[in-house]
Parts: sequence; structure tokens; C-alpha cells
Amino acid sequence: MSSTHKPRPSGHGGPRIGAGRKPAFLEQTRPVRIPLSQIAAVRTFLHGRVFPESVVLPQPVVLNDPGRVLPVYASGVRAGFPSPADDHAESGLNLNELLENPAATFCAWAEGDSMIDLGILDGDLMIIDRSLAPRNDDVVVADMNGAFTVKRLVQKPDGSFLMPANPDYPAIPITADDEIRIWGVVVRVIHDLRATGRRKRPAGNKPRKKTLADSNNR
Repeated sequence: MSSTHKPRPSGHGGPRIGAGRKPAFLEQTRPVRIPLSQIAAVRTFLHGRVFPESVVLPQPVVLNDPGRVLPVYASGVRAGFPSPADDHAESGLNLNELLENPAATFCAWAEGDSMIDLGILDGDLMIIDRSLAPRNDDVVVADMNGAFTVKRLVQKPDGSFLMPANPDYPAIPITADDEIRIWGVVVRVIHDLRATGRRKRPAGNKPRKKTLADSNNR
């Protein structure tokens, strides 16, 4: 006489959605091979992409409407000698199209003058994309040892640095003792060229005690 063995239920309820180790990089990963001599540099770089659960990320840019389409004129505008103006627009541009990743994009006000040689002035509005992996020479918003700053991320054979764009400020070396996180890559900058409005925030955007993009923390 044969009998059929029925396994007992385990009681754990099977796999659960969201169970298991949480990804540290907020995106899919895959294994790669790197030279042994570069492991420390890669770990330092990747450490800046980790967002602890205790950190509250800035709110992204919210597109409440489909946007306004502005006319784009066929001829370019010369910055040198003037040329005859083109009286008709051949195309339109929706400013929302300038945001490649709206859900991962946020804005921050720049403070200080350490990035003026790259055109980032005190009071400028920076558009920052968190979905981009920072590359060498990108302008990034970084949290370094608890202080926010905006600088160029420069990787050299002798180490990585946060570089200002003003000769009055020194380069900031990134050492193994530093705790650094890259919040995002600055992709665009908006500043007011009017003499009466330059470097002035709109009403309701007064600076806080510590701004996200303070360019002169160090």
C-alpha cells in the first residue's frame, strides 16, 4: 500500500513583495570586473551614490501643466556683430522638454562665488538631476561631512577632488576619512540678467540657515 506524502506548510507565507535586502543604489545593478588597484577608488566613488533611508531627499520638480511652447527663431543670435533679424519662428520649444528625467530632477539656489568661472553666480537657480551617474568633470551637488556644496568632481591619478571654479578658493581633496554623498549632477543654471533682478530670489524663496547648494562651505 502506497501513501502520498504531503509537505507541511512552512508557515512563512512564501515570498513577500518588498522583502529581502534593499538595493543601495535605487536602480538595477550588475557585476563587473575592475583592476585590483582601482577597487578603493571605485568604492569611494560608489559610496557617494548611496542614499541612506534616514536621508529625506529633496522634492522633485513637479510639472503641473503640459508647459508652454515658446517660439524658436530659425536664425541664431550672434554674440559678436549684429545680423539682420529673422522675422518668423520656424519651430517651438516646450521648456519641459529640457528636463530629461523630471521625476529625478530638483532645483536648488546657489550661494557664494566659488563657481563663478563656470557661470554659476550667487542666487542662481540650479537644475539638478539625481538619476545621472556623476562623471569626471561634472558639476555636482555633494554632501561632504554633513555640509552641502556645489563643485566640479575631478578624478586624477593621485585622487578625487571637489574643484571650485574660482581661483580664490582651494581644491577640496576627497580622502578615505571623508563622508561624501553625491546628491545629483547640475545640468542647467538659470540666472537673471536684468540689472534690477540679478541674484535676487523671487518672493517666497528666502534662504534657509543651511541651503542645499551652498557653494562656499569649504
